[in-house]
Amino acid sequence: MCGIVGVVGVPNTNSERELLVKRMAASIAHRGPDGAGLTTSGDCTLGFRRLAIIDVDAPSPPFPNEDRSVWTVCNGQIYNAHELRTDLESKGHNLGSETDTEVVPHLYEDHGLELVHHLNGMFALAVWDARLRRLILARDRAGEKPLFYWQGSSELVFASELRALLTHPRVPRTLDPVALRRYLLHDFFPAPLTPFSGIRKLPAGHILVFENGTAQVRRYWDFSDHFGTPQAAEMSRSEIADRLDAHIARAVRRRSRSDVPFGVFLSGGIDSSTVLSHVAEQQGEGVPVFSLGHEDQSFDESRFARRTAEHFGADYHELILNESDLEEGLRLVAQGFDEPLGDASTIPTHLLSRLAREHVKVVLSGEGADELFAGYPTYLGAKIADGYQRLPGPLRSAMATSARRLAPHSMGNVGLDYLLERFLSAADRGRIERHHSWFGSLGPDRLRETLAPHLDDALAGDDLFSSAHARVAGRRFPDALAELLYTDFTMYLQDGLLTKVDRAAMLASLEVRAPFLDHELAEFAAGIPSRFKLKGLTTKAILRDAVRHRLPREVLGRRKRGFNIPFSRWLLHGLGDRLRERFAPDRVAARALLSPEGVKRLLDEHLEHRADHRKPLFTLMMLDMWCDRVYGEGAEVPVAEAGQ
Repeated sequence: MCGIVGVVGVPNTNSERELLVKRMAASIAHRGPDGAGLTTSGDCTLGFRRLAIIDVDAPSPPFPNEDRSVWTVCNGQIYNAHELRTDLESKGHNLGSETDTEVVPHLYEDHGLELVHHLNGMFALAVWDARLRRLILARDRAGEKPLFYWQGSSELVFASELRALLTHPRVPRTLDPVALRRYLLHDFFPAPLTPFSGIRKLPAGHILVFENGTAQVRRYWDFSDHFGTPQAAEMSRSEIADRLDAHIARAVRRRSRSDVPFGVFLSGGIDSSTVLSHVAEQQGEGVPVFSLGHEDQSFDESRFARRTAEHFGADYHELILNESDLEEGLRLVAQGFDEPLGDASTIPTHLLSRLAREHVKVVLSGEGADELFAGYPTYLGAKIADGYQRLPGPLRSAMATSARRLAPHSMGNVGLDYLLERFLSAADRGRIERHHSWFGSLGPDRLRETLAPHLDDALAGDDLFSSAHARVAGRRFPDALAELLYTDFTMYLQDGLLTKVDRAAMLASLEVRAPFLDHELAEFAAGIPSRFKLKGLTTKAILRDAVRHRLPREVLGRRKRGFNIPFSRWLLHGLGDRLRERFAPDRVAARALLSPEGVKRLLDEHLEHRADHRKPLFTLMMLDMWCDRVYGEGAEVPVAEAGQ
């Protein structure tokens, strides 16, 4: 886990480019506090910040091949580096360290652009081929590691975080209005969009080649290619469960390779408990685990994590959150995130990462299981909505009216009234639009009321759901559930969940590894028929079968929760007055991004207990706090013309 930066092009002298790259790398020092490296070759300068996990005494990258014609920097971990090194050395390659990054330039010598197919890991990497004056950027299959880039007239600049790009004097800071609207819909910026016009993020499973002043991006791995494969379709349910458990075991074993102490994030749910069960089986008792509790008892489910830790003999560490902790966490996240992210669980995730970093440098977590095995309640909602759409129109209208009149709303945890209102808000839409309306904060109607009118008018011809539609366009899926799993794997997981985990953990200089995102495991999971994943009203049915012999009964029966916080109540009791100041009509008008009336309506309805707008208000708050940091307190934001 590290940070990478680089500049390729001729506008600068070597010394000027090196100073620029040093400044870029320094801006992301939290990603790699253990060392720094820099190399110039031709008109390319690569920079690196290191968090030492493997061969901790080795020098910091960039690493070259034998004749120094190929240079590499890599953020993340290559889990099969040991096997790759053994193979490379048998072919005559000379490697000087045990670090995983050093295998990459030698793989490039043997395989060229196809080197990515040989990697099992989470990575964002850059390879500079001095002979061809070619730069290659690549990102791992699921998108665990971030990679941003900007192309000028004669140069390309890349970095692990946006903040590093913004230290470059020629990189623009104008806001992309299309990307802004996508953020308000989804709570995140779907790749390749970023908040800034002209800056792009390399999508997961893609490679970029910059040569002769031109950048070309292509996909090298696609999750959808593995749906409906006969690998699992011909097996019985019990055979699939056994194979799945074996895949998880291998994935955990690969991610347990470390020369520094590691532990496990434990929520007490099925996913993280499954990871812990395999770690304990492979490593024995005493594995450090880290969990959250809440002073608010309606949110505190730490007893499940504690019970699971005891079951496996783990070394249990717990952080009990109160409102002052949340205040501090909000401040840290708002200052530290390089792009807005409308997910309130970023706060507890960062606080938990700080706790873990006091004891270890690496943790394993359960991300990815929901997208592989249908763990979200929205998948159940989709089945119910299909039946709902067959009801007579007047009956559907009456149900929607009744739902809006439910009072009082449950301003604590997620109540049935909140879920029903969310369900009915989009139940009449098509499958993709419905799904993303449920997942996000501001549906189309509310978004139209909230976005500044001049921006809404300028974007009139833009399809709000085009990022989601583009994910599935031209692909065949065996059924509706497979299509939804694919869109969540390539959108919510990549650009929401993994962004949250990467930024929240790296702000604490902590590496997080997700065994469920091992690509061999993911490919096997994609081939499992949907009827084994969502069985009746049971989510993740096949995963429950696979680990039934491993986990305590109360864990198997838990519904999904995750690291939640009581944000609705916090808005009412602690943040309400400050949000009224932040979203005062004259301040919103001066920012020129949102409608003062629309934002006031959201805030009034929530603070007066007429609706629960926890999600949109957090999304708007994170946007405004980010704007303060990037553009200045309450300042107007420069916005590019739509389509630029």
